Amino acid sequence: MVEKGKTGGGNRQSFFWKAWEVLFPYLLYYLVFNAAYLILAFAYQATVERFGEGYGQFMTAHAATVTGVMGGLCTLAGILPVVPMLKEELRERGETRRFAPLKAALTAILACSVSLGLNALLTLTGFADSSQTYQKVADKQYGVAFAAGLVLYGVISPFAEEVVFRGVIYNRLRRLYSPAVGIVMSGALFGAFHGNLVQGVYGTCLGMLMAYLYERSGKFGIPFLFHAVANLAVYTTARLERVQEILFTPAGCAVLLVVSAGCVLAVHRSGDITKNTLAK
Repeated sequence: MVEKGKTGGGNRQSFFWKAWEVLFPYLLYYLVFNAAYLILAFAYQATVERFGEGYGQFMTAHAATVTGVMGGLCTLAGILPVVPMLKEELRERGETRRFAPLKAALTAILACSVSLGLNALLTLTGFADSSQTYQKVADKQYGVAFAAGLVLYGVISPFAEEVVFRGVIYNRLRRLYSPAVGIVMSGALFGAFHGNLVQGVYGTCLGMLMAYLYERSGKFGIPFLFHAVANLAVYTTARLERVQEILFTPAGCAVLLVVSAGCVLAVHRSGDITKNTLAK
């Protein structure tokens, strides 16, 4: 009886230790991000008071862009303590930076088709309009100056999120549990990170797909490329009404999702071919 009790306690300790290993990178990122945001918010207020009403009015008129840039700077600050963890995880997997151009092209096509296809599906079903929180977030994101948005959503945001969620969290999950558990759990955590139901569903789907692509390719650059292209596809399409009129229809949505399924099948088959070739 005593031995069983010890085993149970050991299992509980193991569970909490694994949970801490997985969640610590995100908690660290979150704390540093918010600390940086408080510092920038204080600096912003100080400059408004220093340079007067005209400066304040200008900054208020461009509030979405200012907030976006501040968020981008805080995001970069947040990943600084996580990058050493990423390097360690990549070293343990023995990753190299190069990957085949054909695989990169397939990843980009898949990123465009699935991101736009899911957006079309969520819009056509009315699900995208069901969350006021999501609407507020979307208004802020699309209110950013276009050039700034390209950098924020095409480079900074995808890189930081891939460092945390695929580079560190997914790699730890697959090592502590299994790749399948890692794909599902890292996707669910990525969805929850977005803070509202609409982006949560969207983020979970894409998060699991990005983890799957990472597992098949063994290259951290693949999910980063996917994330960047997906963000840019959605961000630019939101400003092109004529394109939305074509894609955000039942037929357009169906075509996009079929293309996505074909790309996933191609990725799966190419992964098998690569493994078989290496085995020989």
